[in-house]
Amino acid sequence: MIFSNYFSSPFTRTLWHTLAILILFIATFIVYVDAEKRINHANHVRLSSFLLADELRQSSDDLTRMIRTYAATGHPLYKEHYQEILDIRNGKKPRPINYENIYWDLVTLDDLRPHPLSNQALPLIEMMRQAGFSEAEFTKLSEAKNNSDALTKTEFASMAMIDGAPSESDKKKALTMLHNEAYHQAKISIMRPIKEFYTLMNTRTTAAVHSAEKTALILRTLLVLIGILLLTMLWRLHKTLQITLGSSVDTVHTYITRIGQGDFSIPIQLKKGNENSILGWLSETQLKLKELIANNQRLRNLYSALSQCNQAIIRSKNEEELFPIICRDAVYFGGMKMAWIGKVDDSRDYLKVVSLYGYGTDYLQNLAISLNPSDPSAKGPTGLAFHEDRPIWCQDFQNDPMTAPWHHKGKEYAWGASAALPLRCNGKVIAVFNLYTEEVNAFDDAARKLLEEMAMDISYALNSFAKETAREKAEQRIQYLANYDELTGLPNRARLDGRIKDLLSLAKHNDISITVMFLDLDHFKDINDTLGHSIGDSLLIEASKRLKHIMREEDTIARFGGDEFIILLPNIELGEASQIAQNLLNAFKEPFQINEHELTISSSIGIALYPDDGSDFETLYKSADTAMYRAKQEGRNSFCFFTTEMQQHSLRNLALGNALHHALDRNQLQLHYQPQFSTQSGTIIGAEALIRWNHPDFGNISPTEFIPIAEENGTILSIGEWVLRTAAEAAKVWMEQGRSPIIIAVNLSAIQFRSPNLPALVGTILEEVGLPPEYLELELTESIAMHDPQKAINVMNELHAKGIRMSIDDFGTGYSSLSYLKKFKIYKLKIDQSFVRDISIDAEDKAIVSAIISMAKSLGLQTIAEGVETIAQLNYLREQQCGEIQGYYFSKPLPKEEFEEFRDKYAF
Repeated sequence: MIFSNYFSSPFTRTLWHTLAILILFIATFIVYVDAEKRINHANHVRLSSFLLADELRQSSDDLTRMIRTYAATGHPLYKEHYQEILDIRNGKKPRPINYENIYWDLVTLDDLRPHPLSNQALPLIEMMRQAGFSEAEFTKLSEAKNNSDALTKTEFASMAMIDGAPSESDKKKALTMLHNEAYHQAKISIMRPIKEFYTLMNTRTTAAVHSAEKTALILRTLLVLIGILLLTMLWRLHKTLQITLGSSVDTVHTYITRIGQGDFSIPIQLKKGNENSILGWLSETQLKLKELIANNQRLRNLYSALSQCNQAIIRSKNEEELFPIICRDAVYFGGMKMAWIGKVDDSRDYLKVVSLYGYGTDYLQNLAISLNPSDPSAKGPTGLAFHEDRPIWCQDFQNDPMTAPWHHKGKEYAWGASAALPLRCNGKVIAVFNLYTEEVNAFDDAARKLLEEMAMDISYALNSFAKETAREKAEQRIQYLANYDELTGLPNRARLDGRIKDLLSLAKHNDISITVMFLDLDHFKDINDTLGHSIGDSLLIEASKRLKHIMREEDTIARFGGDEFIILLPNIELGEASQIAQNLLNAFKEPFQINEHELTISSSIGIALYPDDGSDFETLYKSADTAMYRAKQEGRNSFCFFTTEMQQHSLRNLALGNALHHALDRNQLQLHYQPQFSTQSGTIIGAEALIRWNHPDFGNISPTEFIPIAEENGTILSIGEWVLRTAAEAAKVWMEQGRSPIIIAVNLSAIQFRSPNLPALVGTILEEVGLPPEYLELELTESIAMHDPQKAINVMNELHAKGIRMSIDDFGTGYSSLSYLKKFKIYKLKIDQSFVRDISIDAEDKAIVSAIISMAKSLGLQTIAEGVETIAQLNYLREQQCGEIQGYYFSKPLPKEEFEEFRDKYAF
């Protein structure tokens, strides 16, 4: 009986039939999608299988490449990589992300990785076991894995031969093990089962893919057929629906729209036989509504008020505009006696009247309804609507107990009924819409629905206003961040660019000057590194406040990044610029109190002037930046004006720095050797290797000029390694030529000495060249050794343990602690030439040299004097028993061939 009711009409039957076919279509589509996924899954399994097998092959190749490279170079990093590949393959270490790709090809000699590590640590053979391979396939992979593991024994054996201090024969034997026929046969035994696995796996997975594709084709055909049937049923459903509606859907929709708008001027025209259709029922509804509205003017007024409310919502931009219009429309169009809106005040303690209209509004003066539920004022209609979040209808205001406290007011203003409707914003009640009528029982069901709809529309508008306010605030925030530094509130680079463009345009047309200052805080990085970035940020904020306090209203100060500030000063004289720069420096004299820290910091300022130092901001900025670095070089806590000499110096340094990157490759560097003599025997007992640079464009460049540049741009390490190797090779060649061994002295830069791998590098070079370590002397200055004495002691100890000699160069020009000096593993002090130059005529220099020699003897150290140019200097040094000497009196630094000739014929 129940089912017969469901299928009683043609439209229902057609609808159910269509629905059934639609369900069948959806089910078929789901099955089809699943079939397509099976194709993707089969392809994925196929790809994963290839990747796993390829990873086994790749790991075997990577192991071979690492052990052969280690055998060839002896570099310990390749040994570490070899063990790491084994650990990853055996599940002892986590597997890097994208490890199946050319991972080890991208690992640099700095041991930097191209991908981060994952948390997965699973043996490769276990991953293969979990991959769902057939027994035959897994057997082949296991065979390849076992053969690869067997090969590692040979590789470990060759590695053992290379470890330690291998001889050349050991190295050759190890390399032979890694390249002989047995090794290649072992590699073939790994690759053969992998190839057989590819054949087995390819056959199986290809069949799976073809099966899935065949199933998908069948389902695709079935899906098309069901779709055609579904379209046919939809056409029948459309025809049946049109009969049920009594007309077309558009016609029915037009009549419904007119009825919804309250337009009953055009009666619905029915065709014969459509009396029981929906259009027929609409016709009856139209007649009843027309009659009902004709008899209910109040409801019509409410419709009008709702319409006006919606128009007001469209026109208003915020609630301050909307609320007064809503109250007015409720009285003017809705027939209310009075309307008012109470909103939560900022303290969230009261509902405060924000908009009102109508008769009796003087009652609302200074009215505030408590938001405390226990307060009597909160128990009326308005308070209940707010706390309970529902409309409160009072149909008889004068007799309702809920409104008892206000009966006298109701009688005075002739209130018959009232309504309180909550207004929401973002789901929370923030206001209450209050309406008063003269008639009792004025709010029937229809009126309530309309008023509730009006409250909903108003709430929707409040939500929109809130979103728009939030958007505007976000936009303002974005605009602020685009132009101002978030930390200090100063203009950022984008804002600065706009400001400088305006100033430059003004300056060009009005012939005024512009001063650009580049201010950088001195040693700010030390504060970040020791106290943390939060303290550094607080210091930047306080520094910005002091700087802004000094600036004029027309000046611009911007944070350029980090601890750098750009200051634009329009139309000031040169003297004024100096005074302002000094004021900026003085601003940092008082310490900064940041939390519990009292911080003292200074600044360095570079100054560039428009138009003398640049006609655009980029040029002015570079000029000011160059001047700032000159201020830092001259001791910091000062300012410096840009000069042409600075620009030329900066350009030359840049050009030399770029050229240094290619100097080694282009064979532009060479070593000169200055002989060192024994004062007792008069024989050459050593030579100092001194680097020279002859550039095809710049000519001969002094080491005092290019060495600091090399230290700054990082090329000093490669250059220093080349110097060490070249000097050691020269000393070794002289020994092999039958000449008596001499000590070769090589200067170390600060960057080289602080390099953590210096001892290992020197040891490797000596081992590769074959020079005994006692014939290499490394010279470092006092300032390098005393920069970090304890670290210097550790490095010296490590070099001394390798048998390498150490000496202190330029002794007496820096600051040395005798307590540290006796701890240094050195054997010689080199007396700086500044004390030797006037030794024959200056009593103080004589006393200094005599004291150094005497102190060195008491410490068991040898001495060598450099810069000896006269016989008088030589005689005095002999008298004081200085052990060794070198200088132009004997010879200037000579190229290798000239030094050999000089050595063969000279003795004094």
